[in-house]
Amino acid sequence: MLVEQGLGDKEVTKRWQALVRSGDFDPDRCASELLEAGPTKPAEAQSKLLLRSARLERDLLMTPLMTGVSGASRKARGAARTGVAALVTQLIVVSIYSVLVFLFLLVLSFKGVHFDLFFQSLLDLIPALPEPTP
Repeated sequence: MLVEQGLGDKEVTKRWQALVRSGDFDPDRCASELLEAGPTKPAEAQSKLLLRSARLERDLLMTPLMTGVSGASRKARGAARTGVAALVTQLIVVSIYSVLVFLFLLVLSFKGVHFDLFFQSLLDLIPALPEPTP
């Protein structure tokens, strides 16, 4: 937690990070060396470490509740929210596509192309535009 909070000795931290990358990590030796070097900012260290420890403990205590029935219901609520959002998105996309297709067909019908009777009956509901005068 010293390293996570930026309170650990920089040289010791860099050396152990290099050892982790190379695959030579020894957690006990790492912890011992970091604790021996101590925090670089002792005044901040206690409050930051206590706050981080409290958050970590809370998360670890709540982990069992994230599984089982209550965890499943929480996941189901999250899935329902994302499902509703996906459905609304699809409805919007289909609506926009339908309007564009209708406008395309409308333009074609004004150009003299005739479609099925249903579409023609919809077009009959639209008031006729006056003929342009030459």
